[in-house]
Amino acid sequence: MILHENNEARLLNIIRWGNNPFKKFVSTSEIKEELDLVKSRDNLIRNIKSIIKQNNNFILPIIGDVGSGKTHLFWALKNNLYYYNTFYISLVSVYRKFFYNIYSEFIENLGIGPLKFVVNQLCENWGALEKKYGFFHVVDVEKVKQTAIKQLSTKYCEIEAETLIDAINGIITHQLDPYKKIEAERWLLGKLMDAKELSTLKLSHDLHKGKNAYILLRLLIENSKLGTILFIDDFEKIIKIMKPQDDAPEEIFDPSWLYGTEKSPNDIASEKIFTKIIQLQKIEGLRIIITLKSIESLEQIKKKYQDFDSELVPLIKEPLFLKNFNEDDIFDFYTNTMSKFYNSIECNEFTQVFEDRYFPLNKLALKNIFDHTQGNPRTLIKILIKYFNELIDDEEDLDLILKKYENFDI
Repeated sequence: MILHENNEARLLNIIRWGNNPFKKFVSTSEIKEELDLVKSRDNLIRNIKSIIKQNNNFILPIIGDVGSGKTHLFWALKNNLYYYNTFYISLVSVYRKFFYNIYSEFIENLGIGPLKFVVNQLCENWGALEKKYGFFHVVDVEKVKQTAIKQLSTKYCEIEAETLIDAINGIITHQLDPYKKIEAERWLLGKLMDAKELSTLKLSHDLHKGKNAYILLRLLIENSKLGTILFIDDFEKIIKIMKPQDDAPEEIFDPSWLYGTEKSPNDIASEKIFTKIIQLQKIEGLRIIITLKSIESLEQIKKKYQDFDSELVPLIKEPLFLKNFNEDDIFDFYTNTMSKFYNSIECNEFTQVFEDRYFPLNKLALKNIFDHTQGNPRTLIKILIKYFNELIDDEEDLDLILKKYENFDI
């Protein structure tokens, strides 16, 4: 008994030094999340993986309430899909410089090694291994460029010639000109370049120009050995899909007073973004997962696709649903999180030494938290953070704090 009490005191002291086991569980796309999804969501992951393996191009809607764990789902997929370059965007943050921002996220996740491999393979496909003179390997750079132009202008006939030539020059310079390799690599990585640097590389624009970012993104994805998954969160935020309500209250200010019956700037911006998303779907091998809050939103998206490009409607898969935790999930989530915490503080023995495996909480308190939150992961995690912060502040002893959560008097 004394041993249990000593271990409990050790853990409480560690927590009261400011260590909150749940402080990192407000999931974001920047902070890597190592914890897998709870057991009730195993089938969801299996279904998503099955769709990914069986299809090269699609849009897969994931529908879940606010706080249901859509960003956490992204990390679970990224941790499980080892042979795919899985990257995340929120339309709110990328709608300006759309293709450049998507390209930047793609490159950051792909890494410099795979990037070099893909551009090397492209050059080889364009004839970079052919010898120009006799025994010594001297590359006919001009012939490589002409081969590339012929291949790409046929395949990407809708892309402007200047944009294709920029992409070809940037790739070939990186691979075949050792004196300009570093500058060309900066261009491939999407760095901002001035006119003098671009002129040295015989380029018209850097990748901040959307058309250049788009064609390079397309070349890299379509020639990569890794599959590519783009996870677009909160699809409704930029795409204006909801019809105005017939019984909506009268507006004090009517936008039509300024814009007449024409589309407002917001409508025009929304349609531009939607057009760019349709361009993304033309990239072979790009699988797109979108998150939404309701089935009604999905129906409006399908209608927009019907208006813009009806041929793409069949690419929209039947939605999958991200449900709240069930009661068993909260206990698994809690114990798994605490195990990760014990590992981080090098006290793995804590997983087995307590009489109550949920210490410094207990089963009743966890059940009350579940009932109060109805299993919503975000709300549930916020309450767990609050509980451990109260322990850290140490305004009351453990029994008094725990009693509040057992009665849920907080």
